[in-house]
Amino acid sequence: MSFPNVREKELCASFDCVILLKYLAIHTSRDVTHTFSAILVVGLVLLTGPVWAEDYLDHFDQGEFALRVQNWKRAVEHFTRSIEANPRFVIAYVNRAIANSKMGNYDKSIEDLKEAAQINPNLPDVYGLMGLVYEIKKDYPAAVAAYQDALARETRPAVRSVIERYIKDLEPKLKK
Repeated sequence: MSFPNVREKELCASFDCVILLKYLAIHTSRDVTHTFSAILVVGLVLLTGPVWAEDYLDHFDQGEFALRVQNWKRAVEHFTRSIEANPRFVIAYVNRAIANSKMGNYDKSIEDLKEAAQINPNLPDVYGLMGLVYEIKKDYPAAVAAYQDALARETRPAVRSVIERYIKDLEPKLKK
């Protein structure tokens, strides 16, 4: 697996929640993706009921395939349809944010991450990803704020340590 930057590698090594597992699945074997997708489908059907499952999950699966083959535009289209069918589907927002960031649409990516945080404000990884996007945009104050939000929600000591280092690494950039 290749990583475009050190921060992405560290986040993938440190974070083990649903969102980053899905992100990793894009870059790993098909078997991992299918296993995780099966677990996700069962969980989502239990949480939201089978009424929406076929439509929004079909689009979600197609969006994930588009991510795996790096067809970012198609991924955005399918995640958008998934969100239209189930507006509370947090992972679809996060995956659409990933696809948008890959296309350089950082503002759209941040909008999706903010929406995901509105739906479930307790996911530290959403804030961590938001911090990465802000950092890519060189909006260092917003990156630090997002990392601090992640830190406030994070309970895993190793991940907390990584986030604290990210914040410390950005301090000199804030003074410029």
